[in-house]
Amino acid sequence: MKKITLSLLSLLGMASGAWSQTAYSLEEAIAYGKTHNSAYLNAGLDVSIAQSTVSQTLALGLPQVTASGNYQQYLTVPGSWIKNSFSTQPGAPEYIFLQFQQAYTSSANVSVSQLIFDGSYFVGLKAAQEFVNLSQFQENLSEQSLKSSITKAYLLVCSLEKNKALLLANKKTLAQTIGEFKALYKEGFTESLDVQRMELNYRNLELQESKVEMGIEMAVHALKLQMGYPMNETLTLSQNLEDLNASLSSVEAELNNFNPQNRIEYQLLDQGIRLNQMDKKRYQMGYVPRLVGFYQHQETTQRPEFNFFQSNLTPNNNWVPSNAIGLSMSLTLFDGLKTPAKLKEIDCKIQKSQNDLGQFQNAAWLQYQNAKRSYDLNLVQAEIQKESLDLAQDIYNKSLLKLKEGVGSSLEVAQADSDLKAAQTNYLNAIYDLIVSKIDLKSAYGSL
Repeated sequence: MKKITLSLLSLLGMASGAWSQTAYSLEEAIAYGKTHNSAYLNAGLDVSIAQSTVSQTLALGLPQVTASGNYQQYLTVPGSWIKNSFSTQPGAPEYIFLQFQQAYTSSANVSVSQLIFDGSYFVGLKAAQEFVNLSQFQENLSEQSLKSSITKAYLLVCSLEKNKALLLANKKTLAQTIGEFKALYKEGFTESLDVQRMELNYRNLELQESKVEMGIEMAVHALKLQMGYPMNETLTLSQNLEDLNASLSSVEAELNNFNPQNRIEYQLLDQGIRLNQMDKKRYQMGYVPRLVGFYQHQETTQRPEFNFFQSNLTPNNNWVPSNAIGLSMSLTLFDGLKTPAKLKEIDCKIQKSQNDLGQFQNAAWLQYQNAKRSYDLNLVQAEIQKESLDLAQDIYNKSLLKLKEGVGSSLEVAQADSDLKAAQTNYLNAIYDLIVSKIDLKSAYGSL
């Protein structure tokens, strides 16, 4: 029984680990977003809808089989008055009323039609496939947007958590220093003002820690929203700021050989032009004849009474068959100048799309140049801020040592502490800006 209990506990533990995951790396967060973010899922559904449209368009060129049936009962059997040519006896009526219809009529019909030629159909079929490609481009654009938004949200949480870690380290160091100075104050080697200033700095750190914790909570909620993660469940990150910076691939390839055609937005605009061109061709093909072949089989019967479920009837109750085959051709000769007006409209749309494409090329080039300059600047800034942080840490250590040895002042320590915190914040901001510039550069290049 003990072994069984341990085995069950082990299985439950494994199942719990498989069913719930709360610590996510950046790649895992993006993978989760691809299966839960509603905007990205809708983009995938649009692709499925486009593929269904292709199937519907293709079905128009396949054989169409229909069946129909009809039953009719005359409440009053129609007839006609005709001149009485059947009797020459005196007193015979000049006109007599004859009924040629039976009271009950029924028919059954099966027909098969096959499209033989329709220029608009073949153009429409190709256009439907191009529409699928357009939907796939839109899905790719949605994926790129999802990656960018999740990465930036993840980065913000990592940056704030790094800030909190520095604050906690500073609090720990300052608490030790306060303890040392209280001991020195009891021995008469320092003033109470020095201790009070350090205690004030400690309280300020506590206040900053509370603000950072609130910021982390808000940033985590923003990340959950981008991922499509339940807001009421716990989410933690398995990577820190340094891991994230190292995990992002190098941008050396993106620093040269920029081509706006690599951008998904360019491909979308270009695809839109192709669709408009096909739409124009579809209307032009409307002047080409449309040819359809058909076969029809029909059975009809007319009966004087309702006897459809009886057998051994006289021949006048039989079903009468008929078969027919044929071709049907239609040709538009004049449509009130509707097609020329539609072609002019499409030409204007194509010109607008070409103008948009040219404008995008210029905008994409400008975006890339700005992203490239921003990356170069942030790379230098990160190096400078790292050097400044090391220098500020060294100054703080030296000023604190001088104060302990009685040759410094608490104001000097306070100033050095303030400079150190500013250097830490500046360094964190520089790393954050550097990673963001990497993301923006890859987005501008078209390789995110």
